Amino acid sequence: MIVRLAAEGAVVQDADDLGRLHLQTDLDADGLRAALTTTGVGELIDADNAWLDLAVLRSTAQLVATAPDWADQWAGMTAYAEKKGWLSPDGRSVQVHIER
Repeated sequence: MIVRLAAEGAVVQDADDLGRLHLQTDLDADGLRAALTTTGVGELIDADNAWLDLAVLRSTAQLVATAPDWADQWAGMTAYAEKKGWLSPDGRSVQVHIER
């Protein structure tokens, strides 16, 4: 799944491919920080990583997902992220890599 973030907001692409969740943006660090906060999508961790709010991500992705087993794939993705230590301590956000 690709989360494409611009100053105007976030768009989920390839929602049915939960094997490689990442954030794509052309924004610089300050613009990215502002867009994540303003849209409620997440927050910047460092230059290469961000936290994405799982509830926001799920609700946005479900709008474009078409795989009949999508909910099971989502559960598998979040379980894998937890196992790898990529969930926030409260379990509400997932750490993703930023691609520019």
